[in-house]
Amino acid sequence: MKTETNRAAKAMKKSILVLNAVVALTMVGCKESPYINAPGDNRFNTDSIPVVVDPQPTPDPEGVAVPPSAINVNQAVDMTKKLASGAVTEDRYYIKGWVVGFNRDASFDTNFPKYGNDYVYLSAREDGKGDKQFYAYRVLGRFGAKLPDLECVQLGDFIVISCYTTNYNGTVYESNGLCHITASSNPHFNEMFPFQFPGCPEPAEGELSVTGAEKVSATLANKATSTEEYKIRGVVVSIESLDTSYGNAVFNISDGAGVATCYRLKGKGNNKFTNVNQLAVGDTILVNAKIQNYNGTCEPTQGYVAESTNPNF
Repeated sequence: MKTETNRAAKAMKKSILVLNAVVALTMVGCKESPYINAPGDNRFNTDSIPVVVDPQPTPDPEGVAVPPSAINVNQAVDMTKKLASGAVTEDRYYIKGWVVGFNRDASFDTNFPKYGNDYVYLSAREDGKGDKQFYAYRVLGRFGAKLPDLECVQLGDFIVISCYTTNYNGTVYESNGLCHITASSNPHFNEMFPFQFPGCPEPAEGELSVTGAEKVSATLANKATSTEEYKIRGVVVSIESLDTSYGNAVFNISDGAGVATCYRLKGKGNNKFTNVNQLAVGDTILVNAKIQNYNGTCEPTQGYVAESTNPNF
């Protein structure tokens, strides 16, 4: 009797297993087929994970002078992602985008009048709906001049920046060194920066262009100064200070592409500047100085202005 009971139990168990297998087979057979980039169940097809495509960049607005070589934010981020963490691009880039946010901490209001720079997030989309953003870190006004007020950079502005880019810890893709706005849709910005670059002569033999000086700076460790002195040809594009008491000046020079901050340089013959008229925006000058890499910015330092087109020089 016990044997018959066991046989019946085993037969029933076998029937249940067969039934479950049939049900499972039926469910798999009825399952919606895995897909590629279409609705459905993707758990059994890892290749079918949807590909995120960046929305098309918003077209450039009319009336803004965008350099032909400018890249959009999506392109800038993709390029910078390929850098090792902490690495910097070898060249400057023009990057165009829409201002979609700021990164201003509690000390910003105190520091802004002193440094005149801002911390701006850019998107390739005017509505900011793109997945990628580029961080314009400590961005300055045209040719590295200080921003005079916060009205110069507003949400919704379309701007073009000039900068080297860096991969910051593999998570933030941002500008490095002297980053400045070259063009903007903001009328107030254009009113504050009316200067039109006059062009710069090619450096003579034995001289460096400003872009060449930036290349030298990039080979130095942060805050290191070259042992060699260089002759750098450029145009004065902004003046931060000219102190006749100490006889030195802090000002920016450019060759139309690179920008360098001349730090506390003396006047003609390594003598003091004695009059503020001896240096003016638009002067074409030859600087004789060492080069320092200061937080990614090229700074001719420990030198003087050897030549100038300024009639008062």
